[in-house]
Amino acid sequence: MAEISYPFTTDNATTGATKAVSEAQWQNMAHLWGWDRVDRTIAGQTSSANLPFSTNVVNAGTVQVGPGKATVGGFYYELTSALNLAISTNTADTPRKDLIVIRVDMAKPAVNLAVRKGINAATPLAPNPVRQVGGVWEMPLCEVSIPAGGGLPALSSRAPYAIPDPVAYPWNAEASASLLPANTFAYDMDCNGPEQIDEYFTYLDKPRITRGLGPTRKYTPSLVNVTALQQPLADREGRFRWIGPSTIWFSMRIFARTIDIKRLDSSWYLGVSLPYPASAAVGQTFHGMVQNTSPRGPASDMPNYFQLTGWTPVGKATTTLILLYPNHKTPAAGLDGLPMLPSGASLVISGVYEAADFPE
Repeated sequence: MAEISYPFTTDNATTGATKAVSEAQWQNMAHLWGWDRVDRTIAGQTSSANLPFSTNVVNAGTVQVGPGKATVGGFYYELTSALNLAISTNTADTPRKDLIVIRVDMAKPAVNLAVRKGINAATPLAPNPVRQVGGVWEMPLCEVSIPAGGGLPALSSRAPYAIPDPVAYPWNAEASASLLPANTFAYDMDCNGPEQIDEYFTYLDKPRITRGLGPTRKYTPSLVNVTALQQPLADREGRFRWIGPSTIWFSMRIFARTIDIKRLDSSWYLGVSLPYPASAAVGQTFHGMVQNTSPRGPASDMPNYFQLTGWTPVGKATTTLILLYPNHKTPAAGLDGLPMLPSGASLVISGVYEAADFPE
C-alpha cells in the first residue's frame, strides 16, 4: 500500500486507513505536536532546587536527579522519585563533558534517564543529543563538567521548559496583559484602529511593548525652548517604531517655512522632542544634519550643510533631545547649542535609543 493514514475508527484496505497505531507511528505523529520540554511552565521567579529534574553531585562518580515530568520524542516520561546516575570518573589529564539526557529507545521500548559520555580534550565540548525517529531520541537535562584527575563534577542545567501560550486581544492589550501570568506574550491586534499592532511581554511588574508589528507610527515632534508663536511656523514630521524591549527607532524632519526659528534668550540650545522619554542611565547621542540651501536673510550666516548631534544627557529621563552643532565661526570651540533653524532650512535627525521603560 503506497498510502497509509491513521488513526481512524475502522480499517480500510482500499484507502490505506488503519485504526491500530504502532509505537513508531505514534512517535511519527506525537513528536510533531510539540517540541521536547519539561512539563513545567516557566512563569515568575524560582530557584533551581524548585525546578523539575533538579540535579546534585553526590560524589565524583554519582549525580542525583530529582523527580520531574517531560515530553520527549513524542512520548511522556515521569520520574517519581530521585534517581542516582553513575558518571564515569575522569583519571585523564584533560577534562571531559558528559550530558545527562532523557532517552527514548524504541528498541526496548522505553524512556529512561541516561548519560551520554563526552570526549576528553583541553577544551571539551558536551556531546550532541541524538534525535532519530524510530530509534534513539534524547532530550538534554544537564551538562556535567568532569575535571581531570578525578575531581568532583560541576553541573549546568540544559533542560528546555515551556512558557505560557501567547494570547491576542482586539484592543486594550496592555491593561489586559497585566492580568496574565508573568512571561506571557500578548498581541494587540488593534481591531478598532489604524493597524497599530503591538507585541507585549508580561514582565514581573507589568507588560511592556517588545515590538511594533504594524507600519511605522507618525508623531509630531515639538520644538523645545521656542515661543508658543514659533511652534506652528515649522513643519514638523516624525516617525517611530518599537523594535525591541525598551528600544525605539525614530526619525524626524523639521522645516522652517518662512522665518528663522530661534531659541529663547533664556536657553542655550534649540531642542526637539522624542516620541517617548529616553533612558538617562548613561546618556545617549544621535546623528543629524541641517540643509540650509534656500535663499535666506542676513541673520543667518550658517553653512549650507552642517552636522547635528542630538544628546540626551545622563541624569533624568526626558523626551527633550538637545541639538548641538559645530561652531561655524570658531571650529576650535567644538560643539555649541544650536541657536536657530534658519528660514527655509530643514533639519533631519534619526537614530535608535533605549526608552526609559524599565526602572533604573
